[in-house]
Amino acid sequence: MPSDRDPKSPEDQPPGHDPAVPAPVEVGTDVVSATAKPESGIPADGSGSIDVALSGSIDIALSSPHLSIDGAPLESSSPVDTAPVSSGRVTSMTVAASGPTQSSRSRRLTDAAKDSFDKGVARIGTGLEHLGEGVSKLGEKSKRVPLVGSRLSEGMIHVGESLTDLPRAARSRRGRLLLRSLVVSFLLVFAWIAVIVTLQVRGTDAPDFRPDAERILTELGKGSAAIGEVYEQASPRFQEMVRKERFIDVMTDLNATVGTFTEITAVNESLVTSGPSGRIGRVSLGVAYKKGKTNASVSLHWDQGKWKLLGIGVEVPPELKVTQAEREERVAACKDPMDSRRCDVHVAANHILEQLRDGRAEAVWDEASKVFQKQEEKSRFRQIQAEHQIVLGEYRRIIAVTEAKVIGGTSVTYDVLVEYAKANVRAIFGFQRTAQTEPWALRSLKVVLPMPRLDDLPRAGSGSGSGSGAHGKSSRR
Repeated sequence: MPSDRDPKSPEDQPPGHDPAVPAPVEVGTDVVSATAKPESGIPADGSGSIDVALSGSIDIALSSPHLSIDGAPLESSSPVDTAPVSSGRVTSMTVAASGPTQSSRSRRLTDAAKDSFDKGVARIGTGLEHLGEGVSKLGEKSKRVPLVGSRLSEGMIHVGESLTDLPRAARSRRGRLLLRSLVVSFLLVFAWIAVIVTLQVRGTDAPDFRPDAERILTELGKGSAAIGEVYEQASPRFQEMVRKERFIDVMTDLNATVGTFTEITAVNESLVTSGPSGRIGRVSLGVAYKKGKTNASVSLHWDQGKWKLLGIGVEVPPELKVTQAEREERVAACKDPMDSRRCDVHVAANHILEQLRDGRAEAVWDEASKVFQKQEEKSRFRQIQAEHQIVLGEYRRIIAVTEAKVIGGTSVTYDVLVEYAKANVRAIFGFQRTAQTEPWALRSLKVVLPMPRLDDLPRAGSGSGSGSGAHGKSSRR
């Protein structure tokens, strides 16, 4: 600290002090003083010296005791003026706890991780550098290849130079930071993609549909009875879309085309989807039949704790495809549907029409199948046939057969044109049986009544009518 006293002020100088001799100057704890220069009034032999001490004060000793100013001897300074000045005192001290802190430990771990990463980057850089040199050499050698050699070599040399320069950027601090950011970015992207894929495929792993598909295909090749059983065990949605007779007909025709099912040769794809109707499974297969190999697909519906048939499709090989005429011949109920002696379907239809003509509707109902009896009550059936008898007259004969189609050997559709006494109308019979040795039982019957003739309509103001409707021999439908 500078002293509060100004050495240049004459009031602050001690008595007998010579102004020619400079006073000591204090700076902090170190005192700097200038060497006294003798004035012209000081004799030459009265020169002195200055001793500088680091104790905070400056002691000046005169080497000549005869040194005086204006004949008066110099007086020594008082002890107060020459006492050392304190530069400050330490009153207390707090010692910090020694040992590693949490921040220093984490900093060391971070530094260690950075060092390991930098070493890995350096190794990768060295490998890329060698790879770049090799690619450059390969580019130089590829110049000899005709036509494309020059362009190929230039591209390979450029790639080699890029690979060679890449490790150099990794050696700098900025390059290492860039590479670390790049690696972290790639890791984040890959992690996000993995999360998305996991969420998409979660819960949709397709089970092994091969046993279910093999069981269904095997049962479908055992005949119409087994096909009907497969239909009964199918999904309710499948039963709503496809009639049982239609399903048996199609599967029977398929067996006639490709033969019986042999084995599954390959499972190409399995897929499970979830929607409002529940879980739907689909499997694409390579299958082998007796007459050839083809592709097939089976759709399943998860219902009541198990997989049930929802749909099936089989590709017919090109070499096994049949024409429409051949397919109709396969499903024909009889070779000659008008032969009353050899066509058992014709015999059954003619027998029912004769019973209805004779007023034995109750006997027809009793001999019909259970499906027919559930659809129509006996009393109602007898009433309908009585009304038809009034409109059409008595039955005479079957004029022609429009369609006679057998489905799997257990059900048949018989569409004929029937002649009555008053009209010719269309009648459609449906028969079924459980075995080919049993007789046909009536499953359905539909008689199309003709439109009423103009002469049969009641005239205005006549006061009389035809009662229940249409009479005449018109065959219009």
